[in-house]
Amino acid sequence: MSINITNNSPNEDIKELGKGSIKDKQPFTPPSIWKLAWPTTIANLLLASVGFIQIILAVQFGTEATAAVTVSQRIFFLLQASLFGLSAGVSAIIARSVGANEQLRTSQAFQSALLLSLILSISLAFVCYLFAEQLTHLFGMNVETQALSIALIKWVCIFSPIYSLNIIMATSLRATGDAFHPLMLAIVSSVGNAIGCYLLSNGSFGLPNLGVEGLIIGGVIGSAFTLVLYGMLWRKNHLAIYYPEQSNYRTKTRLLLKIGIPSALEQLLLQIGFVIFTIAIATYGSDVLAAYGLGLNVLTLILITSLAFSMSGAIIVGQHLGRGEPEIAYQQGWRAWRLCLSFMSLFGIIFIFCNQEIAMLLTQDENVQSYTAMFLLIIGFSMPLIATDFTIGGAIRGAGETTYPLIVSVITLLLVRVALPFVFIRQGYPIEALFILTGVDFLIKAIFMTYYFRRKKWQEKFF
Repeated sequence: MSINITNNSPNEDIKELGKGSIKDKQPFTPPSIWKLAWPTTIANLLLASVGFIQIILAVQFGTEATAAVTVSQRIFFLLQASLFGLSAGVSAIIARSVGANEQLRTSQAFQSALLLSLILSISLAFVCYLFAEQLTHLFGMNVETQALSIALIKWVCIFSPIYSLNIIMATSLRATGDAFHPLMLAIVSSVGNAIGCYLLSNGSFGLPNLGVEGLIIGGVIGSAFTLVLYGMLWRKNHLAIYYPEQSNYRTKTRLLLKIGIPSALEQLLLQIGFVIFTIAIATYGSDVLAAYGLGLNVLTLILITSLAFSMSGAIIVGQHLGRGEPEIAYQQGWRAWRLCLSFMSLFGIIFIFCNQEIAMLLTQDENVQSYTAMFLLIIGFSMPLIATDFTIGGAIRGAGETTYPLIVSVITLLLVRVALPFVFIRQGYPIEALFILTGVDFLIKAIFMTYYFRRKKWQEKFF
């Protein structure tokens, strides 16, 4: 493998990369949204279920353990935020390259994304590990919960690069229209992680009983296995993305950063907002924090549906733009929204009418049940807004327009996630007011995303 580093301008480099090999001449037809969405939904549900299983298993260790796991999960998503943003960038590049039949450009983008994600995830994890204790001070927990949270956060930092590489690998494969291999990756990874959580937290089959820490340590076993497996498949050219015969890290990294940095900042701000919001929630006590953790994990499982349609719509939009079909891309964005709206509205109805029953299934603590049911009820009414934010915003990002969503996220972060929660606390508002802010967040984003998408300026994005 040779490394070709040129001094051409970005546009000249991209044109050169687009020449590719004979594989570039093969015809390509974008798949339907549904063909991508249903495997993506299942894959994301499986992966998200591991976090849900960790919370459920933590309940047996007490409210403090549940709160500690909730905090560690928020830090985990904070660490992964920039990688989610980078994955949005690489997905936009790969989808458009595939639509234009540029296989070499696709392969090089994937290779550069893996290297960039590894460097970024190690750097962020290192900093987080060093300041784990300081991070826990923000949540105002008691001594026992804080000590446990520190230990869990450090384990999360150690394993963060493994999760990051898996995210980039699955997202990139999906951007080519291949939904099968990301699904298989998710099945093996989630099953292995779930089994590892149970075995190491309970000391089953002669394995060490690591208690709550076993939930985090065991939760990486499947991910590590799939990373090695799919790395080998890619190196041997058994995946939809080939191992490039020629690398161009400088050009591809520059393009990835141009598109990925705004998206990475958006996701980072989103997770910072969640952390700040969680800190505000924690001021109401451990019962409320535990309930918020349970409700948030249930919500995460449902958000998987929106995320699947968002990712699928973004991919299809990017592929049609690569084919020079902007109007079809616009229509496909709305199609993704209609499909997602149908599913999310159904979940909303379930949350509204079955919130008490769901809460009772999650915990036996009556106080925690009450707060969890309250959170689910409020979220139920927000489902159409969530569908709009995810799918229309996803279509915009799929076109490579990542700056506008960043601006919207900054607005909602400062207003809804930072300012208003602490104003409400200072004024003595009940916890219901803070839960309602979650719906307000999605309302603002839905309005701004719909307005921008209808203007079609994202169709003018070239890279």
